[in-house]
Amino acid sequence: QIYSLLTIHLWTSSWTITFSPAEITAEKGLCAVISCTFTHPDNIKPTAAIWFKCPKGKCDEDKIIIFHSNKPSKAQEGYKQRVSLLETDLTKNNCSVIINDISENDAGEYQFRLPGSNTSQKKVKITVSALTQKPSVLTPPLTEGKPATLTCTAPGMCSGTPPNITWTWRGTGDNITEEDLTTMTTTHFSTLTFTPSAEHHNMMVTCQVTFQKKIQIEETVTLNVAYPQITGNEMVKEDGTLDLTCSVDSYPPSDITWSKNGTSAPLQNYTENATLTISNVTRQHAGEYVCTVQHLNRTMTASTVVTVIQGFPSPHIVWPLLELNTERCSLTTSVLCSSVNSTISLPVGHHNNTTVECVSSNVVGVVREKLQVTQNKSQEKQRGKYVCQVTWLESHSFPFPPTVCNIEDVLYI
Repeated sequence: QIYSLLTIHLWTSSWTITFSPAEITAEKGLCAVISCTFTHPDNIKPTAAIWFKCPKGKCDEDKIIIFHSNKPSKAQEGYKQRVSLLETDLTKNNCSVIINDISENDAGEYQFRLPGSNTSQKKVKITVSALTQKPSVLTPPLTEGKPATLTCTAPGMCSGTPPNITWTWRGTGDNITEEDLTTMTTTHFSTLTFTPSAEHHNMMVTCQVTFQKKIQIEETVTLNVAYPQITGNEMVKEDGTLDLTCSVDSYPPSDITWSKNGTSAPLQNYTENATLTISNVTRQHAGEYVCTVQHLNRTMTASTVVTVIQGFPSPHIVWPLLELNTERCSLTTSVLCSSVNSTISLPVGHHNNTTVECVSSNVVGVVREKLQVTQNKSQEKQRGKYVCQVTWLESHSFPFPPTVCNIEDVLYI
């Protein structure tokens, strides 16, 4: 019995190319990545990777080559330096390609080939849309007085022409450092370094990214600076209640201490919002109150001046002896800070050897001051101006007697 041994060698005889996905949408200025894999017969070794752009569906002309791994010069002028393989080792069966600096002209169908292959005419389609991806602006926690760095990362993970990154900053004259940190990792970003202050709170900072000198996209962030803020009524009536709140938006929570006039002895200690309440206020409670905030290794302070109002409301000034004789009189009243000034002008000759009285009053009390008017014959044709000034201060619960009450500015008429 004779046996015949038949050895059959099975060869992988098919060529396949797979695009995943078969249609891609790329945004202007960014890049398009075509994911591509292939198989080939075991007895054939791939020697080159060639990519074509197919105008009107035709992909059989050398002039439409956009990438040739062995002959880069064969690529169209507009695609040189813009197209590259993601994996240059063809033995890994990876034909994925990246096209950088995408523009409207890149829309269309593309095809991949290996020399000597008999693959079907599969194509991948690229659609180009407007740039919508925004930059990413990273803002760390901002604390008053502590240097901070903002980071703006351009959209896309592309290795093409680096974009231009600029900051629009409505600052207050602080020293700001802008540094472009574009690297070879296909991520482009820029940093902005500054020292936050209370003036930066709620300020807007814009990062603008420009691709190919004409395609722009931007992102705006609002700064949130942790700093102590004091709210409450800084003017308090005598015997009233003082309420001051010191707050700071911070994480972790801050420790807050109230003190008065810079003394080291704290009035009260709090965490987060701190409200200082003092009842039955007296004039001794007037002065500067300091809120000290301890956040991590930073110390911040805010202060306010409390005024205790005791001559409240402001006094009203009248001239009772002149009310019935107002012909040719001129009366003016003005208020400046803690003083009320009342001035009346009239002919002196009509009021010789009379007493003029200035009366100031409010709900707290009444004070009076008198002026004796004496006229000499040489002053018969003179006009006098009576000035009565009343001052009320924090340390008194009623208006002062007039501090000025005299005749001045005598004029010939």
